[in-house]
Amino acid sequence: MGAPTVVVGVIPGQKPVVVQRAAALAAPLGASLLCLWSDPARTFVAEEPDGTLGTTPLDPDHADSSEGDGVAERALAAELEQHLDGVDVPWRFVYTVGEASRALARVARESGATLIVIGSRRPGIGGWMNHLIGGSTAGHLAHTQPLPVTIVPQTPQEPTP
Repeated sequence: MGAPTVVVGVIPGQKPVVVQRAAALAAPLGASLLCLWSDPARTFVAEEPDGTLGTTPLDPDHADSSEGDGVAERALAAELEQHLDGVDVPWRFVYTVGEASRALARVARESGATLIVIGSRRPGIGGWMNHLIGGSTAGHLAHTQPLPVTIVPQTPQEPTP
């Protein structure tokens, strides 16, 4: 069996603290970090012979957009490169599509992960609306996974004196 893996859920524009804390958890385990973005705005169509995913937007008004040509994935990979610069943990980025908790669970199972790390929901009305409509990714994972799920606060509160 290979080295352990820690799977961390990532999204574009996410605060660096999430992947940095995931790397800090992976390091003492001698684990690698698998950074997974499951794009909820696209759906799986087919797998190409070279292993790449064929996807299409869920919203037909975005069918002609450039989002499907890898621009968003490359931008997120570049963000991760910056966030993990100088971190002594091997890592890789994986892109998939669909609902985040299902994708994280599937990839964690397939990779034999030791731990799943995710960020808390975004603050503000946008995070509240996502939670109201789709539920909590953390809640779904915590109630359905046989392995530990760690939630990293994206807006940690300062301790009161």
